[in-house]
Amino acid sequence: MADVTLKHVFKVYDGGVRAVSDFDLEIKDKEFVVFVGPSGCGKSTTLRMIAGLEEITAGQLYIDGELMNEVEPKNRDIAMVFQSYALYPHMTVYENMAFGLKLRHVPKDEIDQRVKAAAEILEISELLSRKPKALSGGQRQRVALGRTIVRDPKVFLLDEPLSNLDAKLRVAMRSEITKLHDKLQTTFIYVTHDQTEAMTMGNRIVVMKDGFVQQVDTPITLFEDPSNLFVATFLGSPQMNIVDAELFMDGKTLKAKLNDVDGMVVTFPEVKAKQLANKKYIGQKVLLGIRPEHVIPNQGNLNAFIEVVEHLGDESILYTKMENRKEQFIIKIPFNSKIHSNEAVNVEFNMEHVYLFDYETHKAIMGIPAEDEIPAMVKDGVIHVGEQAVVLDPDFVSHLLDEAFNTDINLAIKPDYISLEEVANSLKITAKLEFVEQKTDYQAVYFSLKGVEGYFAMKMRNDEKVNLGKEVDLYLPYQRIKLYNLDHNKINSREELFANHGIAMVKNAGGKTKVTVGGSTLVYDDLGYEDGEYDIDFYQDRLMPIYSNKMIKKAGLVNPEMENPKNRIRVFAYDEDVLGDKLLVYVAVKGFINYSSFVVDNNFSVYKMPKFDMYVPADAFKLTRR
Repeated sequence: MADVTLKHVFKVYDGGVRAVSDFDLEIKDKEFVVFVGPSGCGKSTTLRMIAGLEEITAGQLYIDGELMNEVEPKNRDIAMVFQSYALYPHMTVYENMAFGLKLRHVPKDEIDQRVKAAAEILEISELLSRKPKALSGGQRQRVALGRTIVRDPKVFLLDEPLSNLDAKLRVAMRSEITKLHDKLQTTFIYVTHDQTEAMTMGNRIVVMKDGFVQQVDTPITLFEDPSNLFVATFLGSPQMNIVDAELFMDGKTLKAKLNDVDGMVVTFPEVKAKQLANKKYIGQKVLLGIRPEHVIPNQGNLNAFIEVVEHLGDESILYTKMENRKEQFIIKIPFNSKIHSNEAVNVEFNMEHVYLFDYETHKAIMGIPAEDEIPAMVKDGVIHVGEQAVVLDPDFVSHLLDEAFNTDINLAIKPDYISLEEVANSLKITAKLEFVEQKTDYQAVYFSLKGVEGYFAMKMRNDEKVNLGKEVDLYLPYQRIKLYNLDHNKINSREELFANHGIAMVKNAGGKTKVTVGGSTLVYDDLGYEDGEYDIDFYQDRLMPIYSNKMIKKAGLVNPEMENPKNRIRVFAYDEDVLGDKLLVYVAVKGFINYSSFVVDNNFSVYKMPKFDMYVPADAFKLTRR
């Protein structure tokens, strides 16, 4: 049994095609975790990296606490079930299940014991003498599962194992695999593009899109509190209706004008209005979401024309048209045989179940957000949050870009990582507990900070006591904090920025200063240093990459203007960290101690050009006499 941890894992294919970007996840022992997303989102690629069938471009994979990046697949103690059953047609069920153990030279008696035990768990004991051609699709899938069970692996990996089955059998096998997980009490990682499979099978679900993780949470929380528009519309059938809207205040009441639904106005209940993350959205365009089951027909003042009705036995789906709206507006109600197509109907929204999303970023802006963002400023190693000033840990300060200091920024952290109990190596701030919203899996607790507009939120267990109006200390782990500038570019790195440390020899002659680092000699007008040996530290955001002709032609890049083109150092890049429209690139440099880090343009990628030169202007480093 084992935990599985992926730390900042990337997969980039030849030509710079990114399949997976910055995948960061901790899977606990005995969890059933499902990766879900549309085709090409990177879910199967991630599973194959865990299995060792795909090489990890960057990042680390740990199984049971051991680094697995360079470990052969056969030595990872994992078992994988593929989309195709991959059974040997000339072998019996028994022989198929025993084959892997025979290759490992497991004693015959033990093989017999394991195969029969697995067959009993899967209820296929009577099939052991048959060959695959005599089995149904569901039976073949059970045999494929049995072949993995006999190995008694630490982790089961299942890559769309039910996609070849018909709809009825898929439902039955979903239940069987869930029961199997309960029996085996082993870590399961399951890949599917089917949202129903994901919602009914997983303890937690990882929603992916374009190689990025969008949200990780329980099925109910994903449905109730999607962190962005993609998650909101991907989960749920029929999918959520999205309407262009504009927020405004009518006295003390929050309202929204529905721009593409006949300009109608809806009113938010007071408790819902409180959950608006930031007052800056008032007077701004937003996206308003409402699930079909939360639209109420035959009341209200929104006019809809029913174009199509689907009667599904226990429910009816109404596909309607609203004035000024191009897309269909979908309503889901309990079965009603009296509602027909080509009829007009009035509807209203259940405003307790309305969602709001940022018009540009598509992030949720009402309720529990993907990240809490709090206005802040860093000065002289102190972070100012509203009326509070807290001394930062020096190690955290060493991860900040120059532009993080002495300017307005936002401190961001996922609500899951905020704690009311003291946490080592964390930032402590004091907040007032304002109000609580009960959810199915947890209670959403909203806090205010003195001197800061709006609220921020965290999750607490439903059985935890909440004291409204009380001031409490909150602990934000430094390793989970992100800082953004006002353009929402990330301005803190996951690695220490002043790690660009090496040893240099300085020699002056003829009004010039020569600085030799490793195999490179840099020449400048007199810098005012005496001859001798120095520690050299490069500022990571003041060096400039020199691109190859191929990169210039392919990506339209431009090389920097160079006073002395020979002032360059050769680097080998092994990873990168996205910082908004910039990349923080981690490189090895001859003559440097450990790694180094440099900021380059986002249209550059180390996976496209891992070896390149960095131009070093005179203000890009400091020298300290040894």
